[in-house]
Amino acid sequence: MPRIKRPRRCERLSSNAGDAATDHLSALPDDLLRLILRRLDTRTALSTAVLARRWARLPRDLELRVADVLPRRYHRALALHHSRLAPGVVPDAPALLELDALIARCQRRAMRAFADGVTGLLMESPAAGDGEEDDHRRQAKNLRLEFFPTEEASCVDRLIPTALATWGVEHLELVARPPHLDLYDGPAYAFPHHLLSDELHRSRLRSLTLANCTLPPLHRYSALSELVLRDMPASTPVSTYRRLFTSTGSPLETLRLVSSGCAGTARRLVVSTGSSTSRLRELVVDGCSFLAIELRALPMLERLACLGRNTVELRLGSVPRLAHVSLAFSERSKPGHGELGCFLDGGAAGVSTLAVRFTRPSRWIVPRPLETKLTGLRRLLVADVPSSWDVTWTRLLLMAAPALEVMHIHVAPPEPDDEEEKSGREIRWPAFKFRHRRLREVAVAGFGRTWRQIFLVRYMPRVCKTMQRVLLLKDWCVREIGLWDWELVQQQECPWSEEEKMVLRKQVKYGRYWCRPHIEVVVG
Repeated sequence: MPRIKRPRRCERLSSNAGDAATDHLSALPDDLLRLILRRLDTRTALSTAVLARRWARLPRDLELRVADVLPRRYHRALALHHSRLAPGVVPDAPALLELDALIARCQRRAMRAFADGVTGLLMESPAAGDGEEDDHRRQAKNLRLEFFPTEEASCVDRLIPTALATWGVEHLELVARPPHLDLYDGPAYAFPHHLLSDELHRSRLRSLTLANCTLPPLHRYSALSELVLRDMPASTPVSTYRRLFTSTGSPLETLRLVSSGCAGTARRLVVSTGSSTSRLRELVVDGCSFLAIELRALPMLERLACLGRNTVELRLGSVPRLAHVSLAFSERSKPGHGELGCFLDGGAAGVSTLAVRFTRPSRWIVPRPLETKLTGLRRLLVADVPSSWDVTWTRLLLMAAPALEVMHIHVAPPEPDDEEEKSGREIRWPAFKFRHRRLREVAVAGFGRTWRQIFLVRYMPRVCKTMQRVLLLKDWCVREIGLWDWELVQQQECPWSEEEKMVLRKQVKYGRYWCRPHIEVVVG
């Protein structure tokens, strides 16, 4: 039997040294390296640049958050501070002062550590024009910064120009967290000289998100197409928002205003570009404090979402390309603004997809027909209708949309606290002759077999001769696909028994209009 010759120790060491000299990580493809970096935290991902220059030049997403370096005692002190100020709790002034000092001290130390990390990152990155080849420079497409606006925040002033001019950042997000006991009613962070520095004019910035920051002039960034403003203070003048629409040569195509405040008592946002050069195609106003929004002239606008807790009026002027609209108005609406004409006027005539959410414990929609016809409307969603409302109010939208083909209604379940929610006032419809010639499908999600719901389902095939499907869905909900599309999703397997389905069909199929064989009734 031949003997197996084992390698000597020196031979093993030499072979291991050869394997160690081979950089197997750098031999991996870029997609796999990005996947590895995506699973690492920010500190570890940044430190991989010392392994090889190839790691530094890989385009990646950088996220630097001061929350990552805040100690646990900071969160405990903050929770304790909130509990001491809860209603019914006698405040302890010395204890609150001690907690305030602890929270402020933790914030200062966290910002020092944050500034040290940013400074080290800048020292590793060569500046543009220093002879370093472009292939070996750090590259990043997305950069997100979250910080406290303290004295140490000056590192952000140096990081932003480097990221835009040298790294080629295309998507920038800045979140200025208000410090503890911040009594200043204004933006927490302001750019140096109120300007995003870009001396080399090499910026490829495409999207910018600012939270609690002063808005700088954006005319120098010809590639900027998306702007998101969040958590703007209540002292922000309305003219600041108006300039976003009226600035000459603005490249913006998407504008989102989220949880932003404005100064003044009228709080009316009037938008008029004054020229046909506006490129704005998408506008989202979500949770802002505007009482009224008037869009007089936006020639390229295609998608509009007004999700307001305070907005009580929406006026549409010249918006010829507007096709997709999403509206949500809640119980904060003022009395006297319950007509649909306050939200859907002449400018909405060409809308093809409409999603509305009108909520409040008691119905505030006035049963008065719309003066404007929604001639282009094809798909309609009426979501989150309170179970106490008379669901037949949706006939107002049906009568205003002669080309409507699909109508989905979602009845929200009652609140857990209200076990027996009182039904609201019923609408007494006058007798008038009405016919619809396009509606093919009607779906009622959250169908609870109430009398008004059954009345609405019976009414539909009587006035719609082209009706093909009627869906009565008990435990179904609406799943949003973005802001302007949706789908109905089942929450339980089989909520109805066979006997209940048979009784329900008998209740619904009443009258000679249900004798048409092509109408399909789906009970789910």
